[in-house]
Amino acid sequence: MGDYAVAKELQDCDTGGRRGHNGRQSLSFAVPSLSRGRFVSPVSTASTTPAPPISRRAFLKTSAKGALAAGCVFSLGDAMSLHVTHKTLHLTGLPRSLSGFKVAFASDFHHGPLVDLPTIREAVDRINAQSPDVILLGGDYITLGIEYYEGVFEELSRLAAPRGVYSVPGNHEYGNGIVHYRKYLSATPIADLTNKGFAVDSGLYIAGLDDEWGGSPDAVAAVADAPSGVPRVVFTHNPALADLLPAGFAGLIIAGHTHGWQVYVPGVTRFAMPIDSMRKYRAGYYRTAAGLMYVSRGVGLYHIPLRLWASAEVTMFTLKSA
Repeated sequence: MGDYAVAKELQDCDTGGRRGHNGRQSLSFAVPSLSRGRFVSPVSTASTTPAPPISRRAFLKTSAKGALAAGCVFSLGDAMSLHVTHKTLHLTGLPRSLSGFKVAFASDFHHGPLVDLPTIREAVDRINAQSPDVILLGGDYITLGIEYYEGVFEELSRLAAPRGVYSVPGNHEYGNGIVHYRKYLSATPIADLTNKGFAVDSGLYIAGLDDEWGGSPDAVAAVADAPSGVPRVVFTHNPALADLLPAGFAGLIIAGHTHGWQVYVPGVTRFAMPIDSMRKYRAGYYRTAAGLMYVSRGVGLYHIPLRLWASAEVTMFTLKSA
């Protein structure tokens, strides 16, 4: 029934009222109620037969459905919010002079129709507010369309850390043409660290690796300048790369790519992942032969404007001497 029809029926219905001496309609005798699209008198539909008692099974079933629905609504709202995840990690060999060194990691911005610039801006502001010592960016800055690079890198150029801001590409950089990523990145203060690394006070080595899907990761080149015996923090886009690295390669490996599966339904989503590596790694810490790895849920969205039980995040690692 359209809005006009409902209004007309409201105007024409018999409310059972009387007109007083002032000519005004009195509604004190009956109030119209809506039942299956029609207005009827509540008196005429009242029943004196008590409702049958609900069974325990039916009660529990209804309660469970209500709790699940409420949980999904809460989780949906929470998942669509950007979280700052704090992790403390003790690294063997880290000198006491670097204990407390803070590493920020953010990935999978996916600026485009589903992820606007205010979302990127919020991520930048949240990272800067943590005062990290170094900032690492794990790729997938856009989804599709090189025209989005300008805006996302303009926002990311506001990132600031005393030890610098560094980037590696993701599979979407290769999908959109890696030359365009390199062009826009070169116009920012962000340094490309693809298959390269640098030492921090001769007590920590940070290296970046190319994307496992579209690029050519070179583990040997990435750590060629690493001082002997110094702990390594390595970041890349795809966590599947950890399975290809030498044993004991790094004290910490950081990756993104998975979005935490974005819409995570326990026992269901895993089997919807198209390839084995996506099923293997979702989010959080994993122990691999190459080293302890953390997989970030990322900032943006892909395919659908929805996250469930997989909230967006930027991650702050505080490194401690072991």
